[in-house]
Amino acid sequence: MNDQQKKLVQSSFARIVPKSEYAAQVFYTRFFELVPEVKHLFKSELKTQGIKLFQVISFTVCSLDNMDELLPLLQDLGQKHVKYGAKEQHYQYIGEALLWTLEKVLKSDFTPEIQQAWIDVYSVMSAAMIEAAQQQTA
Repeated sequence: MNDQQKKLVQSSFARIVPKSEYAAQVFYTRFFELVPEVKHLFKSELKTQGIKLFQVISFTVCSLDNMDELLPLLQDLGQKHVKYGAKEQHYQYIGEALLWTLEKVLKSDFTPEIQQAWIDVYSVMSAAMIEAAQQQTA
């Protein structure tokens, strides 16, 4: 991920923050459409879950220039999600739901360059979480 991609992710996320409650609703609706069998894994109210989701994404977006700080948080999350019942294949659907959400919220501002930048960011996030989850279960 290059500096331009980091800036694209950061600037596009700044446009989503004021709409974070709506974006979280869109995200979880899409995620449960893609993988309905995971809905029972979510014990807290979805509004609360949405806040947590945006906290993690916000921390990630703000920490793109500090991977030494970001990676341990993502690894910890990956390990915690094993306890919640998350499976490796779920990460693909989370990525799909995230991109779907970005497109729905940003509309015409969701350019191919922004899309690719988010794909790259999510690839880093999910790879760190999956690796930590695999180590937890090994």
